[in-house]
Amino acid sequence: MSDQFHGLRTAAPGSPSARRAARTPLPGGGGPVLGPVDTDVDALGPTAPGLLVLSSFLMARTGRSARRLLAGRAACHGFKLWHVMVLCALQDVPSLFKAELAERLELTSSDVARVVDDLVAAGYVTCGRAEEDRRRVMVRLTPSGREAAALVNSDLSAVEDDVLAPLSVADRRRLAHMLTRLFAHLNDGRDTARPTRRPSLPGA
Repeated sequence: MSDQFHGLRTAAPGSPSARRAARTPLPGGGGPVLGPVDTDVDALGPTAPGLLVLSSFLMARTGRSARRLLAGRAACHGFKLWHVMVLCALQDVPSLFKAELAERLELTSSDVARVVDDLVAAGYVTCGRAEEDRRRVMVRLTPSGREAAALVNSDLSAVEDDVLAPLSVADRRRLAHMLTRLFAHLNDGRDTARPTRRPSLPGA
């Protein structure tokens, strides 16, 4: 994609910040880490060695690195990750109310409004009041929004290939299975446990 991705409050494609983000190297490498003996400590950067035995810590560090790479690739197209998430959510379901987007992406209503306003200004989504309840706003992808979502989604898939490069196909399947189980476990009953106020929209 080129300069067609305009009007979004983020780093412009080709800008120094976007180029820096796109060049962010993948830290580490190697296979699954089980403990200090199997860990390249230098690749993880300065940290307390005792933390390296915690799988939850390693997942958090890996997730942060992967997010940075995804954000850098999205920025090359003029997007932030939340723009991409909204576009992808609308790829899965042709139209969603703003409240449904907030629920699916675990954002505040004001954050969703801000992201949707960006996408409306760029011509990627449209908004309309529901006939049965004028207080509710329906969000839909435009043809250019659907094209943009497909292109960016394809590009982000390449980032996943880079992140998972040390793993075999079988390892990737096992990892996906285990992460899915952990995600289900950590989100079990989240509707009753969710705080009344969601965190504000991150900068990425």
